[in-house]
Amino acid sequence: MLSIRNFISPLILTIVMVFAGCTKEEAIPFEPHVEQQAANNPTDLTIQDILNSYQTKIIYKWDRRYISADASATPAQFELIKPYIDNVLRKLFIAAYDRQKSDFMVKHMPIEMIFIGSSINYDAGDERNFSASGMAQSFSRILITGINSYNLTNSSWLRGQYATLHHEFAHVLDKIYGRPTGFDDVSKGKYAGSTSFAVFTQAEARSRGFSKNYGMTSEGEDFATWVDGIVTTPKAEVLTIAESNDLLNRKYKMVYNFYLEKGIDLHVLYDYLQTILN
Repeated sequence: MLSIRNFISPLILTIVMVFAGCTKEEAIPFEPHVEQQAANNPTDLTIQDILNSYQTKIIYKWDRRYISADASATPAQFELIKPYIDNVLRKLFIAAYDRQKSDFMVKHMPIEMIFIGSSINYDAGDERNFSASGMAQSFSRILITGINSYNLTNSSWLRGQYATLHHEFAHVLDKIYGRPTGFDDVSKGKYAGSTSFAVFTQAEARSRGFSKNYGMTSEGEDFATWVDGIVTTPKAEVLTIAESNDLLNRKYKMVYNFYLEKGIDLHVLYDYLQTILN
């Protein structure tokens, strides 16, 4: 039985810190239409079904353009693509929203989802010594990593995957609608930037109004870490955290109501995920 209980701990603890992050927004390059061969295997048929249902293109073939020049990553293994779509993408991501509002993902799924086998490892530049478990590039593209570690019996991997999916999707909704009015002002002047957040303890971050210290990176990451925290944590624990101080309480209400106004109750989404995982 898998249980998801710890809101205080980071998603994954390794020697190298792994965080669900975002790169700077980049324009998606224009690609002229090329007639595609008909899907002729179970994996490509599954990908075609996602495209037909949600207008989302799943890309697993390796293309260096999807990551920056100062990063490295491993291609996704072909034999893991279909099981990942069936058991993670459909059940822990798409269904989590569609069961509350049937047309939600038809309207909001990103145009492209890029599957990458490993994490994306940065060796130089702005994100030195940092491995990304996912990225959102504008509202049109999400990069999902860790496909090659596919293991439905590994609770840490599963938690990391669905937390990353919902975190990156929060960035998509942020790009479409904008963050809740006033959200960026709650902790104005208290953000630490992409390289300094790790020096703050969880308690220090919470005192500044952040659910996790990674949220101190930027206003966008602040918003997305609230989302992934709520969908991986029992409601009672979330409310206890939110009631710790006024800054936390204000942000919690803004994030929760942002989704609720669109037909999605994040606490109900958490409960649904537990029925799948337990």
